[in-house]
Amino acid sequence: MKPPTPEEFEAITKLAGELLAVKARESAAKADRWAIEAKLAALIPCAEEGQRTIRLPDKTGIVIVRGLAYKMDADAIRELMTNPEYPPPIVSKATHTLDVAGYKWYRENHPDIFSALARHVEVKPKKVSVTVKAPK
Repeated sequence: MKPPTPEEFEAITKLAGELLAVKARESAAKADRWAIEAKLAALIPCAEEGQRTIRLPDKTGIVIVRGLAYKMDADAIRELMTNPEYPPPIVSKATHTLDVAGYKWYRENHPDIFSALARHVEVKPKKVSVTVKAPK
């Protein structure tokens, strides 16, 4: 391959500068978007794990979706859950993930077991999803 000509090199330099400037504006816009989404989410309450849609007078729709991210210590939970009557709430795949429905089942049906399990599971809120749909 031939090296760029001086004119091509100048065009490449100009385009690279433009791309960096656009990326900086994009990062700033993303931060602004996240801040506005957080404000909307604070004004439109919904369940910790669920969604809520509201319509503005101009028919614009706003959907708020909240969820929780679960992280676990699978080995510790397996050691804890030795009674075959109560299998560990773990789904086995190539990686181990928490069976959230099973984990919640223990919370509702066996609080003592759940209390022990909970020491090995980290639960934190996911990023709130906010969607604004323009009126049709």
